Amino acid sequence: MSGIVITSTRPEHIAQLVQHQRTCFPTLAEHELMQAEHFESQLRVFPEGQHVALDGNQVIGQSSTFRISGTVAFAQHTYHEIVAGNFFTNHDPQGEWLYGADMSVHPEYRGRGISRLLYETRKDLVRRLGLRGMVGGGMIPGYVHYRDQMGPLEYAQAVAAGQLFDPTLTPQLRAGFEVRGILYNYIEAGDLGNDSTLIVWEYRDR
Repeated sequence: MSGIVITSTRPEHIAQLVQHQRTCFPTLAEHELMQAEHFESQLRVFPEGQHVALDGNQVIGQSSTFRISGTVAFAQHTYHEIVAGNFFTNHDPQGEWLYGADMSVHPEYRGRGISRLLYETRKDLVRRLGLRGMVGGGMIPGYVHYRDQMGPLEYAQAVAAGQLFDPTLTPQLRAGFEVRGILYNYIEAGDLGNDSTLIVWEYRDR
């Protein structure tokens, strides 16, 4: 992809990342968004798990991850709890799973394969560290149109079966993730609803 580079997050990217959050997630509650002190903590806690997509010097995509045990990752949890208020102090250096806390692409750059590049970067990290795979809470923004017709699990299963398209979950499924359940009241996302999917990608060549 001409001009787009995926690289490790550095301190000089933080100011742009703060604005990038607001541009990409306009419906999230303020306390759900990452501030400068959060990005600084993430770089201290697990620097190899933080990446940005750059167009020149402009941050146009971002990926934030940390390591965690399966016992914690696969239990019911909220976003705020598992990311320790976005400071990532729940990072477990011995954790066998990579937790995908956040991934975003600037609206003007969507549809150009940048999310795929960021997911591949995460997969490369899983392979390099010898982890079992990735897990995270996948938002289902398309569910807002079906909430009067079905529950979130039924909706996610319909998306997984290819019967419905979700702008977030469908690309994640195409990236190799599976839906393992619903994380209820996972995140405050305004009119989009608070429930998310528990998504898992297993590294099967370990």
